[in-house]
Formats: sequence, C-alpha cells, structure tokens
Amino acid sequence: MSYLDDISNIWESVKASLLQNLGQQIITLWFDPLKVHSYDNNKITLSCQTEFNLKVVKERYIDIIASGFSLSLGFDVDVDVIFTGKTTDVDQLKKQMHLNNSNEKENNTSTAENNDNIKRADDQSLLPQNYNFQYTFDNFIVGNSNKFAHAACTAVADRPAMDYNPLFIYGPSGLGKTHLMSAVVNEIRRKKPDTRVVYIKGDEFTNEMIECIAKYEMSKFHEKYRNCDILLIDDIQFIAGKDSTQEEFFHTFNNLYESNKQIILTSDRPPKDIQTLEDRLKTRFEWGLIADIQPPDFELRVAIIKKKAEQININIPDDVLNFLAENLRSNIRQLEGAIKKLSAKCFLSGQNITIDMAKNCIAELLGGAEPINVTVEKIFTAVFKKYGINKEDLIGTKRNKDIAQARHITIYLIRAITEMSFPNIGRLFNRDHTTAMASSDRISEKISKDPLFNLEIEGLIKDITD
Repeated sequence: MSYLDDISNIWESVKASLLQNLGQQIITLWFDPLKVHSYDNNKITLSCQTEFNLKVVKERYIDIIASGFSLSLGFDVDVDVIFTGKTTDVDQLKKQMHLNNSNEKENNTSTAENNDNIKRADDQSLLPQNYNFQYTFDNFIVGNSNKFAHAACTAVADRPAMDYNPLFIYGPSGLGKTHLMSAVVNEIRRKKPDTRVVYIKGDEFTNEMIECIAKYEMSKFHEKYRNCDILLIDDIQFIAGKDSTQEEFFHTFNNLYESNKQIILTSDRPPKDIQTLEDRLKTRFEWGLIADIQPPDFELRVAIIKKKAEQININIPDDVLNFLAENLRSNIRQLEGAIKKLSAKCFLSGQNITIDMAKNCIAELLGGAEPINVTVEKIFTAVFKKYGINKEDLIGTKRNKDIAQARHITIYLIRAITEMSFPNIGRLFNRDHTTAMASSDRISEKISKDPLFNLEIEGLIKDITD
C-alpha cells in the first residue's frame, strides 16, 4: 500500500471524527468531494473540482482539517487544497452553490437561519480558527491529578450555569485545561448545536477590545460577549494590570452571570495569586468552583502514552513506554510531542520504535539535554552499590535487619523518584500496597529525625538522578 493509500484511509477517519461536531450536511457537501492529491515533506494536498468547494474549505475548514490529520497521524502536518478542474457532477455543484448563497444571504441580511447546519456553521465563527473539535471527554485521560477538574467540567456540560458558575480551572501549561474547556463546548453543542459560544484567550480579549474602541464599534463588542450562552476565556491572567480591560470584563461578567449564562476561565494560578488583578474580579471568580490540575503521576503518564499510541495506531514497546513516562514528567504536551516525533520517524522510515529512537526524541524535546533516565533497575543497582544487598534479596522474604532496612530505602526511593503508585511498588516487591506505604513512611520519619541519614538519602538520590 502506498503513502497516498494510507493518507486516503486516514482522510476517511478524519471525516468520521469530525462528523459529530460539523454535521452530515457539511461533511457531505464540502468534505466528501475532497480527494488526497499528494503527500510530501509533511504536507498533505487535497484536490477539489469546484471553485466553490475550494473557497469555502480554505476560508472555513482548512485549520480543522489540518488538526484532524495531525491528531490521526500523531505528528503535525500542513494541509492545502487545490482546484484540479471543473466538475461534471451538476447536482453536487448546485448543492454547493445553494448552500454558499444561503450563507451569504444570512450574513448580509441577518435573517433567521434555514437549517441547523447553517446555524451551526455561523456559530463556529465565534470560535478560534484553530479550535479543536476533537477534544472530548472520551479522549481525555483521567487520573488523580486531574479527576476533580474533569468531574467539574462534566457537571457543567450536563447542567450549564446551574451548579458551578463560574468554573475556574488552574494549573501549569500543558496539563489539559484547554482540552477540558473544549470538551465542555463540544459536549454542549452536541446536545444543543445552536448554543452560542465565545472562546478566546485573555490577551486576545484585550486586543479585540482595543480594536473595537479604535473603530468606534464597542456596541459590536458588547453584542458578541454579552449575548452568548457560554463564555470561555483561556489564560485569564493576561487581563491583570490592564485597567480598561478589567473594567470591561467586570461588566461583561456581571451581565452574563445575571443572565444565567455559563462562564469558564483558565489560568496558570488561582485567582488569589494573580497579581494586579482587581479584587472585585478575584471575588467573582471565587463565586463558583475553583479546580486545579497538577502534573501527571507515573501511572497517568503511562496511560496517556498508551492511549495516544492507540489513537494513531502505533506500537510502543513496554521498555520504551516506561522510559518515556519516567523521563517526561512536566506536562502532557511534552508526552504528546515525544509520541508525535516517534510516530513520524516510524511512519516515514518504516522502522519499529526502539529505546534509542526514544532517547533521540527526548533529547530533541529537551533541547539536546540528556534525559534523566531514572529506572527502577537503576535504583536497585544504586542500593546494591551502597549497601551490598542485591535485588533478589530486596524483593525476597528475608527479614534480617540490614536487608529490611535496604528494602525500606529502596521502596522510598522508587516512590520519591519515579512517582510509582504504592500498589505497583507493592507488586514489584511481592507485597501489598499498605506494606509498601509503611516502608516509605518509615524512611520519611527517619529522615525528619536524623540529619545524617537525611544526607545519606539525599546523596543516593543525587547519584541516581545525575
């Protein structure tokens, strides 16, 4: 099978994944006539046979298509559409001309929409061009670090403006805040396609306001932001310190809240920690629910890698999977970047994924820096060098004082360095999770009471992670 055959099959999958959010009419009229024309240097070119098709797709859907391909392939690609000649399908051309004229008429006259799909396409103009319709609750991986925020978002999607309004989600970049916000929108629009949604970043809110002031179009600005059903602002911290923006947002917030419209905000920190944000805004942000997202633990990182690999149909061996999870701890975006690089190398070279390939990918992601490369085996080796107790005895049943102490230390180090869960540590040592937890707690207590022992453990950790 050729690359073009592969890409053509992927194109069918992309269309299927977009069907739920765009609707069958849009897929049939604008997407189905597109054919894969070429693939070269991470650029996919689609062809169409009507100029209407070319114009509409390039103006409205090119970013959505590119996002769909990138998600399906596992690495970023550019997408272009070309016109290859006039169609002989008169019925298809008439349908496209009719829908195009209907949209133009609606834009010019602001009359009532003729059908749900035209209404849906019009509403999407309030979403950014690079908005990801494929972020859903189904493909969001839930773990201890994000389950509270996930539960809050699903509740809002089920009952907008009823329970948690506003919803404020905070946490470091790359942990899934935008995914959850988008999932809320996509779920609500799935149930009620005509929901008016405005989604924007904090700095873009300021820029748009300034532009409207300069053009004497603040009434247009108010119409957009104060008459929506759901307002979502990503990185709300960027309005801090901007007096006019905060004044405008204060009135926008009040208007929406009093109209029982849902407000969802994200930030890299909780409201109380946003310097130069007006107290009256901090107070309002705290009226609803504040949910945080923390960096993923080892188990969640493994689950994310498995899910992403499954989505793009690549096989990642267990040793590579664990290596990635152990070395990429900062955020989910970093994990996705590594998987994209591995997928691209695998797809373009035809080779299987190896640990060396993973090391190269991580080195590229970390700017050439060496990965931490801390594995459980490395911890066992360090303990053996320090205390002379081998792995067989550490995971065995011997209970003399020296072996037991080394075993406790090993369990503590595995928990502290790799963030492995106690149930998994327990299985590693053929014990239950409560035993593993007790061992770790014993070492933690000794560290707090014995400065020399604390230095000993710190030295071990330094040797292992260097």
